[in-house]
Amino acid sequence: MMWTKIRILEIRKEAFESLKYKDDNAREESKTYVLYMYVLPLLVCALLLVAGIFITNDIATYLITSISIFAGLFFGLLFIVTERYNAKKEQLKDDKNEEARNYLIRYRNFSKFLIRQISYTIVLALLLIFLMAVIYFSPQVPRLNLCGYGDIIRTICKYAINGVIYYWSFQFIIFILVILGNTYVMLSDDINNNTLK
Repeated sequence: MMWTKIRILEIRKEAFESLKYKDDNAREESKTYVLYMYVLPLLVCALLLVAGIFITNDIATYLITSISIFAGLFFGLLFIVTERYNAKKEQLKDDKNEEARNYLIRYRNFSKFLIRQISYTIVLALLLIFLMAVIYFSPQVPRLNLCGYGDIIRTICKYAINGVIYYWSFQFIIFILVILGNTYVMLSDDINNNTLK
């Protein structure tokens, strides 16, 4: 069945799980990710909604374009991370040195965590594009009275959709920063690592 191949919840779970480790050895856990992945997005979302700041059609258009560019870049980055890990594995496969083996294990964990984070960021990008499209096309939806509750339902939908967009957008930005930091570490490690010389 097709729905079993769509693993959005699994991707989300593994992406958040990858944030809880302090380092790439995946031994020590930290709960600080709860603060910046759940609490901060909720606070930002609540502040924006209380302030009455909503996404307009023009803003939705710009955001769809920006997020689409990032999603495309992340698809390419997925393949780069995989290729880099395979290249490292090939370089170090005959090395019996304990330090080289530990390095490869750390690099494997690092690559696995980075792939999970990139995959979830792509999922977030697709969900945000869909919600922005809903906002963009909402003026074209016929206004129904719905027994006098039409305005109330539209207001609830407006707050709900904008709230979800703000929440996921904040998580999207945080994941971009995490991926940027991890990519920087990966590239710096490639340059500075003495075991490959």
